[in-house]
Amino acid sequence: MEDAELAAIRAARLAELQRNAQGGSSSQQSNGKSQSGANPSQAIISQILETEAKERLSRVKLVKPERVQAVENYLVKLYQSGAVRTKITEDDIVEILEKVAKDERRGNQNKIVFNRREVSYGDDDDDDDFFD
Repeated sequence: MEDAELAAIRAARLAELQRNAQGGSSSQQSNGKSQSGANPSQAIISQILETEAKERLSRVKLVKPERVQAVENYLVKLYQSGAVRTKITEDDIVEILEKVAKDERRGNQNKIVFNRREVSYGDDDDDDDFFD
């Protein structure tokens, strides 16, 4: 009797796990849609990028989230201006990432240069008279 009950419990648990696996993906998709509704730029990004490009951006986001944010902003501006005609590939994302990295390096190279000039006010011997 215990074996039959155990088998029934296992079968019910397996059915529940299978329902969760199938329903979980659809609930994740619906959550993704609600999240993209809250953030329209994410919806645009998901529309214009191929899956490989999305994966590349997600990997880069782990290391350089500010760089990915700059790329996403750039892509949204391109989309809004009508410059995006086809889906953006991973190679396109790599090129954009390289350009953004180059711009970041260029921005970090700002240097401050001090020009020290000698100013002559005449005879410096007058200052020495005070201590004599």
